Amino acid sequence: MNNTNIKSAENAVIDINPIPYLTWTWLKINKDSVSYDFSFTENNGTDIQIPSNVSVSTGKTVKTELPEPESSIGAEATQLITAAAAGKIYTFEKSKEETKPLIIRIKAESNSATYNIIHAKAGADAKVIIVYEGAAALSGVVTKIYAEDDANVQITKVQLFDKSVNQIDDTQVVCGERAKASLIQVVLGGSHTDASFHATLAGYQSKFISDTAYLCRENQYIDMNQTVVHTGKKTDCNMKTDGTVKDSATKTYRGTIDMRRGCSGSTGNEMETTLLLSPQAVVKAAPIILCGEDDISAEHGSTIGKLSPEMLFYMNSRGIDQNTAEALLTRAKITATAANIPEDSVREEINQWLNRELGED
Repeated sequence: MNNTNIKSAENAVIDINPIPYLTWTWLKINKDSVSYDFSFTENNGTDIQIPSNVSVSTGKTVKTELPEPESSIGAEATQLITAAAAGKIYTFEKSKEETKPLIIRIKAESNSATYNIIHAKAGADAKVIIVYEGAAALSGVVTKIYAEDDANVQITKVQLFDKSVNQIDDTQVVCGERAKASLIQVVLGGSHTDASFHATLAGYQSKFISDTAYLCRENQYIDMNQTVVHTGKKTDCNMKTDGTVKDSATKTYRGTIDMRRGCSGSTGNEMETTLLLSPQAVVKAAPIILCGEDDISAEHGSTIGKLSPEMLFYMNSRGIDQNTAEALLTRAKITATAANIPEDSVREEINQWLNRELGED
């Protein structure tokens, strides 16, 4: 870990998570604005488990014919984070043997910047798990993923920060021909969290899948900006976001499927679902589909609802009160996503967090 302090803007106000195409200003959903001290210390985490087909190096760029992945958090935030870190590159080679996931733990104890690059070579299988923990004023994270032709990449991010932490977390993905990338996000801790991704499906028949689960409670603020751009032919994306908002918390969701000219035969789907458990909570959502090509198929949707009287009656009839019913449904949303994480110890860590914060099953 490099602990060199990089001086950035102190107490700067910057825009985060700008929506790709502006909507009405009065909706207050076009962007998030934050005021932080961006004096970062580099923190690229600790490698807990490194598979045999992975090499680790330092740097900010990789040799590839793929286009550069784009950011969802915005150019200014990206520059502040990446300028404060030398960068760490994990290169996955094609292997005939099934390998264990790469596991990285990032413990934040001060204002820190993390810049990691995942480079999956042609035909490689790459599983990466990043766990965030600790207590700090600000954690800035940029993760770039290059999935070369026929590569299969699965990225998991589990955020278990203390409630005092502010986080800016951006995942940038680009896929070559027939490449597949999937992203699992579990956001549980933190105070003000901007958790975003941008995926570019550049190659023929490339695919991107995301599965995000979250719990937003007390005075937490979660702001999401999820974008998938289709440029290659017969590409496909499926974006799912599911979580609970309660108490005086605020959650904002922006989800954009951008079908660019030339992506004929492509398909896309995005669905965002929120369980709203408090009249004081604030939930905003903007699911968007942009069509620049005729021969495509895309669907989107967003639902916000509370525990239905029918569901509550069913649970009451089995001796389950409303508070317990709400906790069960909140837990179910998170564990359904966590079940896809390819590491027992990380799934158990999430269960322990839920037991501590929501109570035992």
